[in-house]
Amino acid sequence: GERLMRLHELSITAFGPFVDTVQVDFDELAAAGVFLLTGDTGAGKTSVLDAVCFALYGEVPGDRHSARHLRSDHADPGAEPRVVLRASIGERSFRFTRSPRWDRPKRRGSGTTPVQAHVVVEELREGGWVTLTNRLDEAGQLVTGLLGMTCTQFTQVAMLPQGRFQAFLRATSAERHAVLQRLFRTRRFEEVERWLVDRRQELRRRSQTCHDRTAGVLNRLQEAAGVGVPPGWDLHDLEPVVADRSLVPWANDLAAAAARTAGLLQEALATADQRLEHHQAACQRGRQLAEARARGERAQQALAELAATSVTEAALVASVEGHRRAAAVLPTALRAETAADAEREAEAAASHHVAAVAPVLGLPPADITPTALAEAATRSSEARAVAESWLPRELELRDERARLTSLSAQRARLAAKMAADDDERARLAAARDRGEPALLEIRTLASQAESSRLAVEVAESGLGAARQVVQLTSQLADARALLDVSTRRALDLKEQHLDLREQRISGMAAELAGSLAAGCTCPVCGSAEHPMPATASQSVSRADEDLARQRSEDADFERQAVKESVTALETQLDGARYRSEDRDAAQWQEAMHDATTLHQQSAAALIRLETLEVELRSIEKRDHELVTSLATSRATLEATTQRHAEVERRCERLAAELAELLSAHPDAGSVTALVVRHSQTVELLEEARDALTRHERAAHELSQATAGAESAARTQGFGSLAAAMAAVLPGEEAAARSSLLDTRRATRTAATKVLEEPTVIEALEEPCPDLSALTSAVRDAGAARDHAHAAHQQAAARTGRLEALGAELAREVTSWEPVRREHALTAGLASLVEGRSADNLLKMRLSAYVLSERLRQVVAAANERLGHMTDQRYTLEQTDEKGAGEQRGGLSLRVRDEWSGKQRDPATLSGGETFLVSLALALGLADTVSHEAGGTQLDTLFIDEGFGALDATTLDGVMDTLDSLRDGGRVVGLVSHVAELRNRVPSQLEVRKARQGSTLCATVTSG
Repeated sequence: GERLMRLHELSITAFGPFVDTVQVDFDELAAAGVFLLTGDTGAGKTSVLDAVCFALYGEVPGDRHSARHLRSDHADPGAEPRVVLRASIGERSFRFTRSPRWDRPKRRGSGTTPVQAHVVVEELREGGWVTLTNRLDEAGQLVTGLLGMTCTQFTQVAMLPQGRFQAFLRATSAERHAVLQRLFRTRRFEEVERWLVDRRQELRRRSQTCHDRTAGVLNRLQEAAGVGVPPGWDLHDLEPVVADRSLVPWANDLAAAAARTAGLLQEALATADQRLEHHQAACQRGRQLAEARARGERAQQALAELAATSVTEAALVASVEGHRRAAAVLPTALRAETAADAEREAEAAASHHVAAVAPVLGLPPADITPTALAEAATRSSEARAVAESWLPRELELRDERARLTSLSAQRARLAAKMAADDDERARLAAARDRGEPALLEIRTLASQAESSRLAVEVAESGLGAARQVVQLTSQLADARALLDVSTRRALDLKEQHLDLREQRISGMAAELAGSLAAGCTCPVCGSAEHPMPATASQSVSRADEDLARQRSEDADFERQAVKESVTALETQLDGARYRSEDRDAAQWQEAMHDATTLHQQSAAALIRLETLEVELRSIEKRDHELVTSLATSRATLEATTQRHAEVERRCERLAAELAELLSAHPDAGSVTALVVRHSQTVELLEEARDALTRHERAAHELSQATAGAESAARTQGFGSLAAAMAAVLPGEEAAARSSLLDTRRATRTAATKVLEEPTVIEALEEPCPDLSALTSAVRDAGAARDHAHAAHQQAAARTGRLEALGAELAREVTSWEPVRREHALTAGLASLVEGRSADNLLKMRLSAYVLSERLRQVVAAANERLGHMTDQRYTLEQTDEKGAGEQRGGLSLRVRDEWSGKQRDPATLSGGETFLVSLALALGLADTVSHEAGGTQLDTLFIDEGFGALDATTLDGVMDTLDSLRDGGRVVGLVSHVAELRNRVPSQLEVRKARQGSTLCATVTSG
């Protein structure tokens, strides 16, 4: 069923014109069914409705939302703007608390800090409020879901704003289309239209792509088959051929015909293959027979040549046999020759070594024997051993002398280092004497750094304040002068507004006379005749009065802004004077110069103090290091001097002992040289003994090798070793003769075997075949077979190509079919919703048709109330005709006057008639939008302004209509400042305007 939304309580703080917190009890006001929201123009009546809409949706209706200035300008700077609305939707109770974005004064210093908008949505559950959300986006979605309406729809249903429906009534079809589209959210139908058009274009492109691919396959099929397409087929429009399903069978027939041709050619190829094999076999047998005959003839010729050279072969056999026997003697002969060479070399070496040792032994070479050489070598070895025993002492003497030299150099380095350390200590003492007095002076100056910094900051602050005093004094004088001007201007414009208002009140009769029309009753006397309508000597319209009022309010707002600026400047000037301590900028400038100079000196002293302290600490540390170094050097020098004396004594003792040893060998020079001399003598004697021994052994081996070679020659049948060596052939000659004999034997054996083969015997007995005739026959048969094979391959390739293209064509047709069907369906639907199809009898677009139906519903709902309010005189009618210069039809409105029986343009209605028709249209639109939004029925309806244009009788009809709304359970809030309504509506909520902001006062009368 329908859900009912009812407003219960509204609280407004620092919002719009309301400075303090104001409360609205809708339950109390709704007791009578109709209540009046009244107040002077500009007092803030509409702001109450803005607060309700803001609490629900976070925005206000119309152009006021775009200004985004919701916080009260008169409220305390720290007051938070806030709206709290308690409402029920169905059986559920909710509380909405919202604050817009605003700028809060900073808690420290000057300036402001932005505070972001926030919201809290709560629901009453089991006697307590439960928070549903505190996020702005979730709150908007929650309210939209609960009410089933957007903010635009809610304001259209619950708040009938002043002047909006007069504009809707007189709007063009295009303007009315935009309003209805926004209210009924019918943009989705236009999106459906666009989607169908886009889908049709996309499917057309896809279908064309499928067509092009199919045509490409068809062109390749024609090329492969070598035929054209059947008559009547158009390659640029294949859709009819695809639709009647004749394309794929035609391709299959081409492939079947090609397959039959390939079968016939395959049979011809088999016959050609058999004929070729027959001729190839005959040719092969002829070649084999000719080859066997040639081999037999070559074998006969080889045997004849061997028989002719038999004597030469016998001589070769004899020489090769002698060489074989001599080869058995050759190894022993070579050993005897090698032994002779070795004996000669050993004899020469022995003679050389004996000649070398003869001077050492003092003997002639003939008397030198291995035994004498061995005895002399033993004596030299013993002398070498004695000399080697003295080598460690000689090494010790050399090491001690090197150590003595090192100790002397170390003593000199230590003495030089001690002298340098003494000189550096003297320089450090002089530097310390200079730095300590300077350190005391710099510490005194550096201690003033913090106080001088504070003095600079104080001087900077005072100087800035003194300069600000001069600047603010000038600005305050200009602001006060501007305040005087704006005050005088505001007073003048207010007087002008009051004068125009008095003139308009005086000319009200003339204004009423201006709305009279022939045949229409006078709202004052009720007569249909107007013999002497009143005239005004000076015409002041309501627009003139509103313009003057607007100018007066703007001037007063400007004056208030200038006054606030003057107050702010006075506050700032007092603060600047307090901070400057009543001293001018020159005095603060001088104080700042003195403080800055002292601070710079103190800062420099701080830097120098740190450097000097580091230098003095470094001097103390270095002096301590030098004292330690001198003590260490002194102790080291004493120890070095003692070691030097000990080493010097050891060197003298070792030198004396070695001099006594070398006295027997004055030419040796050192023990090492003496050891080397004895070693060379021993080596020379041993080499000479080895040479004599090797010569004796070589002579013995030579005699044995010569005897063995002679014995081997006699064993092989030769008279002597020389005869055996004469039978030996050179290496290449022997190999060549053996190879020649092997070749003759192999040739004889091979020729004999060939002549014994049956095929050769048969070939020699038969005549020689004609190979050229056999080859020519094979060549002719091969050419015929190749031709048949090429024809078959071409036919098979064409068959495979046609079958593959046929399958590809079938796939393309299969993939095209669903696209083609969907394109046809989509194109039909797109034409239908665009109004171009023959099935669309109205020739209207879908979106236009939907809005036209919605407007018919609105007109029907409006006429239910318009007839009662106008005593069945006026009826709204919707027409499909287009106005002058309009692009859209179906959304035009006309007013039918039952008294004259004619349609009238809404622009010809009087002010009161326009209000009545607009109110009926607004109520009808509210009912339709509420039903469209999902069935949420709004309990409270606000009607904003327009009652001032009604006469008493018409106002009675309007009030009766509003009473009918109240009888249906709805509460009607009338927003107006018309005095007549104050007498008619007892329950009232008055908005009172003041310079410090607006307030609310409720007057409730039951019944």
